[in-house]
Amino acid sequence: MKPQVFLFDGPIGVGKTSLGQGVAERLALAFIDGDDHCKTERWLDSSLQTNKSIASLCIKLLDSGQGVIVAYPVRRTNWIFFKETFARLGYCCRCIGLIAQSSQIAKRERVLSKGELARSMQMIKEGYGQRSFCDLIYHTDKADLETNCVRLADSIRALP
Repeated sequence: MKPQVFLFDGPIGVGKTSLGQGVAERLALAFIDGDDHCKTERWLDSSLQTNKSIASLCIKLLDSGQGVIVAYPVRRTNWIFFKETFARLGYCCRCIGLIAQSSQIAKRERVLSKGELARSMQMIKEGYGQRSFCDLIYHTDKADLETNCVRLADSIRALP
């Protein structure tokens, strides 16, 4: 099987990074935190540069035979960019939606600022983690981190 890219989508605090790292370890995949590639410029310019930076690193990893998990909130425009970019090179890109109840996000080990919590609630309303283009939607508030990593890794292995 060719290496693939798995985009972990969801609101702030849902566990994209923690689960991404844990699942990547279990599946022997590379891990990229999309936040490490974000710029603070104007939104549209920043979004495009972030996408290009993430894609460039993914391509290096894919070309070396390694699959990748990317923790990054995915708008439809991001999805189209990534799906088309990787498809042109013969790689499959899948979106994994991560969702949780807002009350559970607020109780997570990682304490969110009031601004982050408000943005997370807005992202939930906007559909992050439950997009129509998601190949899999996973509820992160049903178990602890370790159990979620195991279950999510198993769910990804089972994708057709």
